[in-house]
Amino acid sequence: MEEFGNKINIKVKTSINKTENIEKITNAVENIVKIKYITTDMEIIGTTDNYRELKNLYEVFRNKQTTHIARKVLLKNLQENTSQILFNKQAAAVNSIVICDKMNESPLGPIIMEIDTTDIEEFIDWFVPKHTT
Repeated sequence: MEEFGNKINIKVKTSINKTENIEKITNAVENIVKIKYITTDMEIIGTTDNYRELKNLYEVFRNKQTTHIARKVLLKNLQENTSQILFNKQAAAVNSIVICDKMNESPLGPIIMEIDTTDIEEFIDWFVPKHTT
């Protein structure tokens, strides 16, 4: 994993529906990014300022050659120095990374990862480059 030199804040969250098992949803979220989470009856939220926490996703995007999809979504969702990417919660529960283009593509609600950094375009180029090696 290459170094990322800018200040970064990563927030991962998802809602918990009444029919969902909190432990299974927590595991699903941890399959996306392994950070510490706060769990309530209604949602799971985790934050970190350590880009190394993205190592799993960084490698998954390259191994499964889904870099172009993640890049497209992050660029589309760009707002100032922030962007977000949505993941299918059910897929994450079985340790599969599936990117959603829209909120309703994950029937029980997506896992939302929001990235805020001093240069979001530099982050996108680092995280999901145009051409993988």
